[in-house]
Amino acid sequence: MKRLLFALLLLAGAAWSAGCIENATDTILIEQGTGIAAAVGVTIVAIALAYVFGSVTGDQHATVFAKDELFHLGFSIALLLGFSAIVVLSCNAMEALIRPAMTQLNVPASGCFSPDSGPQVISLCYLKKIDKEAKSVSIAYVNGYVSEMMASSYSVGIQFPLLNSYTATSGAYRRIKATQYDTILNMFLVPAMMSIAMQKLVLTFITENVMTWILPIGFLLRVIPPTRQMGNILIALSMALYILVPFMYAVNLLMYDVVKPPGLCDFVADSAGGYSPGGCYNPTSLSTVGKLMLQAFFLPNLTIAIVITFLTSLNKALKVIG
Repeated sequence: MKRLLFALLLLAGAAWSAGCIENATDTILIEQGTGIAAAVGVTIVAIALAYVFGSVTGDQHATVFAKDELFHLGFSIALLLGFSAIVVLSCNAMEALIRPAMTQLNVPASGCFSPDSGPQVISLCYLKKIDKEAKSVSIAYVNGYVSEMMASSYSVGIQFPLLNSYTATSGAYRRIKATQYDTILNMFLVPAMMSIAMQKLVLTFITENVMTWILPIGFLLRVIPPTRQMGNILIALSMALYILVPFMYAVNLLMYDVVKPPGLCDFVADSAGGYSPGGCYNPTSLSTVGKLMLQAFFLPNLTIAIVITFLTSLNKALKVIG
């Protein structure tokens, strides 16, 4: 039954339109075609020798081993030939989930969505947008800190000749505001900016290199019997990184433009006791910092948890099916 479902998956993917990558099978063969062909040849020779040895000596273990490895080899070749269809189906399934939601939520106004955009394009666009805003907010906090520190040094002096002089630092209270700017900048904004920049680099690497490096090596290792499980892990990892991660980022980053409940900014300002830097809708408001923190730390960890679950499940499926 599982093998029938897998075959239907290949046929469904083949009938679908083009997805994230034009032809994953061609990419695998271009990168590791020679190695895979050599590994297939060596495996076939090993299977033939084991079968002959089992038939001549009557060793059932050798015969079972030969038949089992022949099935695994056949499944690996079928998986390789049909992998383009699997990628196409998976990509289009992800896009089919994203597009109606973005259209209904009027997301095209954000500039990161178009009818032809896939999760990879959407997620990278949003990360670049958030990275730019994080830098802008950080600069605003630096300027606010410097401005308040300079204003805190303002003083007024009165001098009575031959008697005494008096100096009043009327702006000293502004050091408290400067400290607030400095604290938020160093404890929240700088780590968030570094996290977002690293996520952008990682997502760019995934989009450009997973299918051309990790996946071909995974298929090469899967053909070789001793490293089959490692190959399964790398194939599952490639699917998780290339398909699921951009989809999760597209969904998570969608919240940056869409999730704006009425009164959210006022609620954050009231919770801060009125001491929030800048006005409620100022770039230095705590609601802006909160949005950056969500994208910098919480949602990436949620994505990692989902990817690990997907990776474990797909690895088990590959192990059970073939």
